[in-house]
Amino acid sequence: MLSLLAKLGGRAMLGEFALAVAITAPVAMLAHLNLRAVLATDVSGQRRFGDYLAVRFAASGLGLAAIAALALAAGSSPEISAVIFLVGLSLTSETVSDAYYGAMQRRDEMHRIARSMMARGILSAACFGLALWAWSSLLIAAAAVALIRLALLIGWDRPAGASGEQLDGASYAGARAVLRHALPLGAVLMLVSLNTNLPRYVIEHHMGLAELGAFAAVASFVTAGSTIVNALGQSATPRLARFAGHHQTREFLGLVGKLGLLVLCLGLAGALASALFGRFILSVAYRPEYASYAGLLVAVMGAAIPAYLAGALGYAVTAVRAFDQQVPLFIVSALVCGGASWLLVPVYGLPGGAAAMAIAALAQISGQAFILRRALRRLEAPQ
Repeated sequence: MLSLLAKLGGRAMLGEFALAVAITAPVAMLAHLNLRAVLATDVSGQRRFGDYLAVRFAASGLGLAAIAALALAAGSSPEISAVIFLVGLSLTSETVSDAYYGAMQRRDEMHRIARSMMARGILSAACFGLALWAWSSLLIAAAAVALIRLALLIGWDRPAGASGEQLDGASYAGARAVLRHALPLGAVLMLVSLNTNLPRYVIEHHMGLAELGAFAAVASFVTAGSTIVNALGQSATPRLARFAGHHQTREFLGLVGKLGLLVLCLGLAGALASALFGRFILSVAYRPEYASYAGLLVAVMGAAIPAYLAGALGYAVTAVRAFDQQVPLFIVSALVCGGASWLLVPVYGLPGGAAAMAIAALAQISGQAFILRRALRRLEAPQ
């Protein structure tokens, strides 16, 4: 989608879209609550699926209302406000789909999740590109994406996810218990999103929308790799949770080690490819003038290596259900990222944003290792 924006809309429109995502993503992630992880690691079925859905719909509704308020406050024009809201609506529909993914994941039906995600990605990009080509309007393109994702939620994700689940009998006590577990993870996701977007706020403030668009375009390659990391982590989460639940520390560490090695190889391969073929990749993916950002691509892909490792460790920490402990860690990580961005971007420009991402990821890894060590000690303690 960013490639289509660069080719059909230009850097300014790309910057507007990146700003809309940066504004809406932290709110959407807080409302997300990472409910899928709570559901998927509930291997004993302590709570009914109806309780999870009740929390999901309530949180998504509140999140969308907050996004609407932000769109009115932050939009410099009615059209940009509408774009911000539509991007938020797309993200909100994804969070609802993600709850149904959690039910499928707990049943090990990863193939159904894969089909939904492939359809969502292909159809979203196709409709986005067609709307940009036909109308040259970011507003219409954002509306097309929102409609496609809502249609997939209603037509595929809901029936596939709800199949065989207990949809009735949701209770206030059950929903409150689910929210108690999920709220810290929602805060964590919001802080993770802030870690991603804090450099972008600083870049937009100091360098403008066009440079923000360029940074978002180059950093999208990190996001592409994160999709692979997330796929690996989501696939491993139920097994990690079972190992933790049965106090199988050796098996747990073995799977975490394999996951870490895979994402490390992914990060190294991305950094090497960007160093060797960066100018060509940017020219083909976007436009020839983006080849001048090849050095930035190397910087962001280098920053992706610790970011991918931090992402993989995050799934391990969630699998041991260490939910509350993650909140202070990510507060520190966000503060580190924000401070580094504010110091480095004015001095080093766009590479300073990449450096801030790397520094925050290293701080995150240190904290995650500490949390995992404490959790595994509890697992090894005599029962």
